[in-house]
Amino acid sequence: MERLSTGIIELDDLIEGYPKGKSILISGNAGTGKTILALHFLTTCCKNGMKCLYIATEETPEDLKIQASSLNWNLEEYEKKGLLKIVRVLEQRSIETEFAVSAQLKESQKDLIHLTDEVTKEIDVVVIDNIGVFAIGMSVEQIRDQLDTLIFRLCELGCTSILICDEATGKMTNDIAMYSVYGAIELLRRDNPYTGERERVIDIIKMRSTKTPIDYILYNITNEGIKLQSQEVTV
Repeated sequence: MERLSTGIIELDDLIEGYPKGKSILISGNAGTGKTILALHFLTTCCKNGMKCLYIATEETPEDLKIQASSLNWNLEEYEKKGLLKIVRVLEQRSIETEFAVSAQLKESQKDLIHLTDEVTKEIDVVVIDNIGVFAIGMSVEQIRDQLDTLIFRLCELGCTSILICDEATGKMTNDIAMYSVYGAIELLRRDNPYTGERERVIDIIKMRSTKTPIDYILYNITNEGIKLQSQEVTV
């Protein structure tokens, strides 16, 4: 199976990269570095000449570029080269609210169904940040159906996709998505049970067709992005 670099050498050493053409879930609470982990992958793909689409649901393109710039990633450069397109779905949701209500269709549900409308044939990589806000007000069955459809369409289009889910806004969505995606990575902040110190750890929950570590992996967020520490830690 062909793989794409995660953008982090140490993570590539552990999971061999992300399986090409598959959907990967990145989940965690606020401040764990979900967007940063996705940007590692996105910028690496752009550097390799792949065409990427970033669908932002909460941040503006300007805020995303500022965050990337603080980590020495120039997203505007990739935009100018035609390698990156950033779509702000939040604005579109506001514009389309009236239509959604008149059609008796929940706005969030409508957006989740049509997210792939933004994906053109030449797109290689898609990042959706985050899927949790789309499922507010949906039942378990609706969330599962919508996610399965979204992932199926992305796969049909041949895209490698990163689905980000903030557990604070969509824990049920996150739990359901774990079953639908090809791979799932959770970023955690916790108090070390032995030292009492606060730390960040990565949990590779699953990655099909891949040998994955069972232990947590320590990491830090630096001015160069995410840095994995050499030692793994137990639960």
